[in-house]
Amino acid sequence: MALNKTNLSAEILGAGNLNGGLEKLVIRYETRHTGVCDGKIKALFNPNEFTISRAVNWKSKPVASVGSRSVYARQEFLRSAPKTLSITLFFDTYEARDSGLALGQAARDSLIPTNPFTASPGATDVRAYTDKIVALADINTELHRPPWCRLEWGKVELFTGVLTSLTEKYTMFMPDGRPVRATLDCSFVQFVTNSFAAKRGELHSADVPKTRLVRRHDTLQSIAAEEYDDPTLWRHIAQANEIVNPRALSPGTMLIIPALRPA
Repeated sequence: MALNKTNLSAEILGAGNLNGGLEKLVIRYETRHTGVCDGKIKALFNPNEFTISRAVNWKSKPVASVGSRSVYARQEFLRSAPKTLSITLFFDTYEARDSGLALGQAARDSLIPTNPFTASPGATDVRAYTDKIVALADINTELHRPPWCRLEWGKVELFTGVLTSLTEKYTMFMPDGRPVRATLDCSFVQFVTNSFAAKRGELHSADVPKTRLVRRHDTLQSIAAEEYDDPTLWRHIAQANEIVNPRALSPGTMLIIPALRPA
């Protein structure tokens, strides 16, 4: 059976099976205070890898051993940091995308070192695609902050988080200077949405810490009433978030809802 080199090169770069066998990575993002990711960005090429990391913070406390002069360290748990997803997205508009053959050829050609100023005059500016990702780091005028995102690959939900780091690298250009090939190194930090917290039972318990997104018309008293069933406990939230003026509560702000501990 003959090997289809065009499909193979496309799959190596994550472009997928040109016969439609592999789903594209999709980044969904919020555009309004609805709690729904109604925006959508489809990757031009699928990544060939991604990394998820997480730090667990412990504090070492020296403790003297009984009956000896030796000292050993006792580890006290502090907190588990949110997960971080690191992913590199590849973009190439060097070849026209009118057919599967051109797409596979571009994927294969990208494996071979090229002169960065030899792009076809008819190629599309790659920033038409990369700028959509870059915009995830900008402040949304409706949200008053950058949006949180959900990365999906087919039926698999890879990660929910906010874009915290972005590096753009352009490696091929048209004669007039417009870039046609780029890679974006992105880092997303885990973002716990209200729906995700509800699945874990967080919204029904006041003895575990969590986060809460401020909605329009929210007040510290109304939030305390929802979270603690007691509006008079709003000072716990104000203190945890270093809020001096409780009236200055902006929609889109992410609040820490501290746990209530028994006296």
